[in-house]
Amino acid sequence: MALILLSISIITSILLISKGADWLTDSLAPIAAKLKTSNISIAIILVSMVVSLPEILVAVDAGLRGYVQISLGVIFGSIICNIGLMVGLPAMIRPLTVSKNMVLRDGIFSIVVPILIFAISSGGTITRLHGFALLLLFIPYLTNVFLQEKHTEYNEEALKRDIEIELQLIGLDFGHIKAGWLSFSLGLVILLIGTYLFSGQLISLVNLFSLDPLFVGMTIGAFVPSIPNIAAAYKATKKGLTEVAVSETIGSNVFTLLVTTGIIAMISPIEMQSNWLTFDIPVVVWISFLLFIYMISGRGISRKEGFILFSSYLAILVAQIIIFL
Repeated sequence: MALILLSISIITSILLISKGADWLTDSLAPIAAKLKTSNISIAIILVSMVVSLPEILVAVDAGLRGYVQISLGVIFGSIICNIGLMVGLPAMIRPLTVSKNMVLRDGIFSIVVPILIFAISSGGTITRLHGFALLLLFIPYLTNVFLQEKHTEYNEEALKRDIEIELQLIGLDFGHIKAGWLSFSLGLVILLIGTYLFSGQLISLVNLFSLDPLFVGMTIGAFVPSIPNIAAAYKATKKGLTEVAVSETIGSNVFTLLVTTGIIAMISPIEMQSNWLTFDIPVVVWISFLLFIYMISGRGISRKEGFILFSSYLAILVAQIIIFL
């Protein structure tokens, strides 16, 4: 009976998270449409932050409830999940575009930040000071995005249209309401309820079945909040927006690692366990490095490379099951 109720609660939270993300992002589309070329960087940052919001809320809520291992699992797992499913899966459908600007704007940060997290973690503890430093490091990333976009020439109308489409693709396809303050408010409230319910069910899974908290966070905890974004990347690629999957993934990963890890560490210092340093964080660095190598190749991400990224995600998932169970 407990398992049935748990399953119903998880399904309900999935629907709430997806629908909340849908209404929230739809309400931001008019903002993107009104931005001038000089403020396109704001729209790009906005998309990255909104894409990361479900994972951040789940991780922070679990941390506030005293389950920091679940929080870290959600953080690490979302990076792996994003690369394997938001990039790998769409690339298998259609080769993805990677611009030189994206490599300079996001690519370098996408590999430096995971290595930095590993270096900090190797000391045994991510302290509150470390967490504050990670939050501060998000400022150079924002500055880099702003400067790169400011000096890049775009087809203004085409870019606005693409950003608006990106926002509209996130979430479920039913129950649309007119974009505005109502959709924003309802979306945010439903998203908060969904993530609160979901993080509670992750804790229940850990306690009922004596599962490793990090394992629960890295698998179910990372996958469920990413569902709206995985679906959006898939739909965008099908529509021919072949740069969306990579740009959203990289922006989301950098934001999640710096901001979410920083917030969690400032809530409470994170005591690292040996298996995190020998497996979990290294695989995050490895799959991030793999994506970076494909990005700097200059030819985009091919179907073969997409298959390798997707297969890497599955291999890591199987390895986690073997190690933790």
